[in-house]
Amino acid sequence: MLDFLKKIFKNESEQEIKQATEIKLQHMKSWLDEKSKPLTEELKHQIEGILMKVNEEIERTRFNVEVLENAKLQNPNIPFKAKQYMEGNRKAYIKSINSFLGHMEINNKDYFYLLDFCKEFDELINDLNKGTIRSYTILQEFFANETNKIAQNLKNFDTLFSELKSVLNNEKMVAVNNTMEKIEDLEAKSKQKINIDVDFRNIEASLKLANEEKEAIMADIISFSKSEEHTNFLNLSEEKKSKEKEFYQNQDVILQSFSIIERPLRKYSHIAFEHEELVLDYLKNPIEMIASDKEMKILKILKNIEKMLNENQIQIDDKKKEKALDEIKKLNKEFIEQFQKKYLSFKSDIEEIEDNIKSSGVPDKLKNFNKKLEDTNFRIEKNNEDYNKLKDEIEKLEKSISSMKSEIESSVKEIFNEDARIVS
Repeated sequence: MLDFLKKIFKNESEQEIKQATEIKLQHMKSWLDEKSKPLTEELKHQIEGILMKVNEEIERTRFNVEVLENAKLQNPNIPFKAKQYMEGNRKAYIKSINSFLGHMEINNKDYFYLLDFCKEFDELINDLNKGTIRSYTILQEFFANETNKIAQNLKNFDTLFSELKSVLNNEKMVAVNNTMEKIEDLEAKSKQKINIDVDFRNIEASLKLANEEKEAIMADIISFSKSEEHTNFLNLSEEKKSKEKEFYQNQDVILQSFSIIERPLRKYSHIAFEHEELVLDYLKNPIEMIASDKEMKILKILKNIEKMLNENQIQIDDKKKEKALDEIKKLNKEFIEQFQKKYLSFKSDIEEIEDNIKSSGVPDKLKNFNKKLEDTNFRIEKNNEDYNKLKDEIEKLEKSISSMKSEIESSVKEIFNEDARIVS
């Protein structure tokens, strides 16, 4: 029995779901237009009836204006100036009324045009009343009957447009038009999403391609790092480091020695002006100066300093003096010759290694790998930014579209008491 009842309720539920009318978005406007036809036809009939009365009232007003224009004074024996004053006001009043009637011509019966025209009418009638109140008052003294008829025409216009506004602001019609606008917005949002979806798929493809390119580059780098030419390059690089380390140790000995004798050298440069420039160059860069001093001019300078220190012609602390003398003794001809040979040998070896490294082409290959990897990483980063940005936009659009669909479906349900479901 319970299963039977479940089946009944299930069938009823399925029937309710089936009752919902599925409408494609591109057909939604025409469906709503067709659905609201009885309502629009009824309103159209009412509007045409009101507009017919408006046109009739226009004709009556024009007739009454003509009557006013041709009306004769009951008492023609009024002063000439008073007559001129009256005629001026009559012309001004008739001109204003005719201008108003000219604006009142309604050719377009579109709902939104008429709605706007109703708002415009309020402004027209207000402007007319403000502009003619003085002339109307004056003309009342001369043509009370004629001006009263025109005043009644204007009141009739006001009544007719109040009726027209009431018809146009029909609750259901307003709801239909609002729903139609929502459908147009939904169509625009849906088109926007289609375009963004295309861009998103393109970015997705570009991102995938860039990642694949990066994987290919990384595979090439790993493969190259295992190659014989790369191994030879590493060996040459290590050999270069080793020779540089060995030479730098010898270099440190020279630098230390010249650091100890720096003070005596400076004092000597102040005394021996002919050697001042050479001494200052040695103090600035002792390594390069020893290497390039083929005539070993430094030996004569050191000998002179040694003599001056022993004779106390160069005054320095005794402890520093002893150290300086010891260092000067170390910096003899044999020591300098050996350093110069080591320097030349080092330079020659380094140049040869660097030539071998350059001729191997490995640095250029590594530079090329790095450039490709850098470019690919930049593309991946840029594509990721665009991907995430578009993804957020799509999510927001989807929420907006879903919300708009629900609003339209709810409006249709409220207006026509019919379930409709918008499908893509």
